[in-house]
Amino acid sequence: MISRGTLWLPLAILLLLGILSFWIDRLVETPGNGNAPTRSDPEGIMENFDAMRTDATGKPHYRLSAKRLRHYANSKRTELESPRFVQLDEQSGDVTAVSREATVSPDGNEVELRGDVQVERAARPGQSRMTLRSARLLVYPDRDELRSPGPVEIHDDTLDLRASAMAYDARQRVLRLTGRVHARYISGKG
Repeated sequence: MISRGTLWLPLAILLLLGILSFWIDRLVETPGNGNAPTRSDPEGIMENFDAMRTDATGKPHYRLSAKRLRHYANSKRTELESPRFVQLDEQSGDVTAVSREATVSPDGNEVELRGDVQVERAARPGQSRMTLRSARLLVYPDRDELRSPGPVEIHDDTLDLRASAMAYDARQRVLRLTGRVHARYISGKG
């Protein structure tokens, strides 16, 4: 006949394993400060982030870098601190955009730059350096488009522009200014 003590031993071990599993699960979920994680805590943080996108042949298309990257699993959003976006184009010249912060959409098709946004198109033979300033700029890397839904200032060697909003299609090389547009032509250097 089996004694009651031998039946309780496996049950006690199972109970102990269950309590231990529960304790380990809680320990893993709770950060070092003892507070339970919140939905606003980032899933991952990277310092000195730098990524490059290439086309099917391996030719660089654009580069995105930042001082700090934070990715949030619950919303799939990514935030960048001190981002730098460079569209690489040998024919029309590189375009560089920098700002204080940015958000990348979950699918990566939209980058929203915010806070002292500055865009520069490199000078090329027959084409002067161009700068753009805005508080907010939407970048659509795969479509080669830039949009500023608010006030924008554009400057090169021959032109100063101010507008209420702007859209730029790099493939068609079309700049659309809307709202109150002020333009000043600067005559050639004499």
